[in-house]
Amino acid sequence: MDQNNFNKPRYKVGEVSQMIGVESYILRYWEKMFPQLNPLKDESGQRTYTESDIDVVKRIKSLLYEERYTIDGARKRLKGKNSKSDKTYTSYSIKEIQEVLEGVHNILKEISVLLEKD
Repeated sequence: MDQNNFNKPRYKVGEVSQMIGVESYILRYWEKMFPQLNPLKDESGQRTYTESDIDVVKRIKSLLYEERYTIDGARKRLKGKNSKSDKTYTSYSIKEIQEVLEGVHNILKEISVLLEKD
């Protein structure tokens, strides 16, 4: 293991939980669901997060809570597997889907108005 890792600040799961604004059990769940999140454990078995781990947690939270991705979609985003030409249904955020559906709805309303005039 790189000796430099021991000199970097490390945070316990409770501290990260408070920093990020999610419960500790959610962080532990995300560890199981996202291979990119793999904090080390100290001698007593407690998880310790580096700044890099915290960045991953912030990205996961953003994907799930702000961009409204599913777990599967967020996992794919973190792996970098969803280019614009290779998006699957599960990799679209709910927000993106809602925006498209609103646009379709507005177009259908306009068509309905035009049909009623004839």
